[in-house]
Formats: sequence, structure tokens, C-alpha cells
Amino acid sequence: MAIAAAAVLVSACASTRYDNSIPSTPTTETPTTLPSGPAAVLLPRLVDEAGKLSPAITSASGKSEIAASIQDLWNAAQQEVAANRPELVGGFEGAVAMAQRAARFNRAADADKAFKNLEALVTSYLQAAG
Repeated sequence: MAIAAAAVLVSACASTRYDNSIPSTPTTETPTTLPSGPAAVLLPRLVDEAGKLSPAITSASGKSEIAASIQDLWNAAQQEVAANRPELVGGFEGAVAMAQRAARFNRAADADKAFKNLEALVTSYLQAAG
């Protein structure tokens, strides 16, 4: 019994090793600046970015940057859309969320769906504004 207890104690005293490849200094995120301009300019850019998401997912290239750009463009245009066409906000938020999930889970079909929804929402918004 004493030998078994000693074996457990000896094996519990393994040396600690540190991975030197991991930086020891904290990393900081680069602050981003939201795009600026009227919704009539930002929303077509949002649709353009959404149209790039499915091919980026398929080619496994740049999907995170495109998804971030879509979110930034919506964040910049959201208040103006809410002030002018509050009934569209839920649709925009749902489509932007779908684009984010599409990028995160590599679902090109969801990216296409988000693009089509955003295209229809932007068309509706711009027709009422014009």
C-alpha cells in the first residue's frame, strides 16, 4: 500500500514545461473605424460585400474579413435605417446575422441567402428614399 501511494506522489510531481512559441506579451486588437456616409451609399456597399461572401467561403479565402466588413457597414447604416424605415431593421439584422453564421460555419448556401435578402432589403430601402 505504501509503495502505491509513493508511486502516485512521485508521478504527480512532473516538471512544468512552457511553450516558448506562444507570445508572453498580451495581444491587442487593432481598433476599427466604422465606415461613414449616408445609408444610401453604405447599403449598396453592404450588398457588394455580401455578394463576395459565398465565393470566399467556397475558396476558403477572406471570409472573416468580408463578414467583418458586412457587420461594420450595417453598424454604420443601422441608425439611419431605423430612423427612416424601422420596419426593415429586423430583416437587415437577420440577414447580417445569417451572413455571420455562414462565414463562421462555412455555409455558402446561407451566404447566398443572406445576399439575396440584403439585396431585396436595400432595394426596398432605396426605392422609398428616392
